[in-house]
Amino acid sequence: MSGKKQGADARYLDAGGRLTQAPSALLVETAFSRELAYADILYEGISYADLAHVLMLLEADVIPAAPGQALLAALVELHDQGIAALRLDAKWGDLYNNRDSELQRRAPDAAGWLHAGRARREALTLGWLIHERAALAALRRDTAELIRTFAALGEQHVATVMPDFTYLQHAQPTTLGHFLLGFAYPLQRDAQRLAREAALLDASPAGAASTNGARLPLDRERMRALLGFATVNTHSRDAMWRSDVVVNLMGVLVSLATGVARLAEELQIWTTDEFDYVSLADAHCRASVIMPNKKNPYALSFMRGQARELDGNLMSVIATNQTPSGQIDNRNTSYDLLPRGLAAVSGLVRLLREVLLGMTVNVARLQVQARRGFTYGTELADLLVLRERVDARAAHEIVGATISAQLATTPPSFAAALAAAFQSATGRPLSADPDELWREIQPERVVACRQGIGSCAPDTVRQMAAELRAAADVETAAVQAGERAAEFPARLRRAVGERLGRSW
Repeated sequence: MSGKKQGADARYLDAGGRLTQAPSALLVETAFSRELAYADILYEGISYADLAHVLMLLEADVIPAAPGQALLAALVELHDQGIAALRLDAKWGDLYNNRDSELQRRAPDAAGWLHAGRARREALTLGWLIHERAALAALRRDTAELIRTFAALGEQHVATVMPDFTYLQHAQPTTLGHFLLGFAYPLQRDAQRLAREAALLDASPAGAASTNGARLPLDRERMRALLGFATVNTHSRDAMWRSDVVVNLMGVLVSLATGVARLAEELQIWTTDEFDYVSLADAHCRASVIMPNKKNPYALSFMRGQARELDGNLMSVIATNQTPSGQIDNRNTSYDLLPRGLAAVSGLVRLLREVLLGMTVNVARLQVQARRGFTYGTELADLLVLRERVDARAAHEIVGATISAQLATTPPSFAAALAAAFQSATGRPLSADPDELWREIQPERVVACRQGIGSCAPDTVRQMAAELRAAADVETAAVQAGERAAEFPARLRRAVGERLGRSW
């Protein structure tokens, strides 16, 4: 395509070629404008991809020196000025075509060389990957920070007894520290999943030449190094598609958001007057317009809603990638939803961390509630198995009968209720001292006796918190090491500057 065509319409890619008409107004209004909706996400990455592509072609002597230098200089200028200087117009099509139009204006004798050996989709995919790589690194850091926050709160509340719940019913005594760490471990697994997805994302499609390679001497390894990818995506056709990476990454984002939403749901219940377990900082709440008494936990409600929206986005990503492999334009959904999903989940992770650090825990209320709801049930049954040598079924019956008696209008004492239930079930008197058993089933004692792996004893919780913190530190170090190894964009900027004979 000649860079010397005159007039606005002539600057449309393929004007005077296979297509004899400009895009219809309706196509521009619907499809092209939709593609420009995520131009801000792709711009910087495409800019770097263009620079690396032109530099590689210059080094391979595909582009003559003079137009190559001019094109490289125009790309640097366009990069430094940013997307605001581009004057995006949907009539040109997507971001790639808008950049092409602008380059024809700035370097009319050189712009056409940019398309040598590369499909538009490669440039867009590289822009997307470069953006996703940085956004995913940020999310991994944010996730590690949240894990550290859970570890700190776990250590802070190793002795804060509270009732654990199943079906929102009091179940057993536990501690707030143990409860909170139960949300940190899924987060750690998601951090591991993010690391795996980051490695898969870090494969370069540059130089794939659309589907099956090219006659031109495209140096894929040089492009990989310039753009900071860890590996080359070997198969040239696969490099342009990789719908599995898109679907799996979106799935991990939904998993992470689901973990955040689950705790947000729990905390929203806990902020009610009926529970009164925690109070959010005012900075994370919203006032009611009509009811001045209200302090709505808006941050928690937002987290829940955002997670549900991401559920729907996952289905969109799956559906739009379930196509014949040549329908790459259906990736348009992924170019938009994945980057915005990464930003949304990073926001959720950071917001949850801020909420946790700012909330006030009603420790006294938790301690009182730990003694309600007969949370001693499981512990008492275990003690009967150990000390009275009755089987688990009989112990379950005895404890249930003891609790039923305690619920009577005029309940007997615990000792009397237990003795009667034991005698009825076994035909013999209770040999253990009921008062001693009563002391053994108090929440603090129950917690202290839970010594197994992963249990709620203070020392065990401290150990888990330390392990989580160490795992978060490893994750942060891995992100930093990857960024140092990539040396991006510093290596590319040095190479471009050397070619232009000036620093950049």
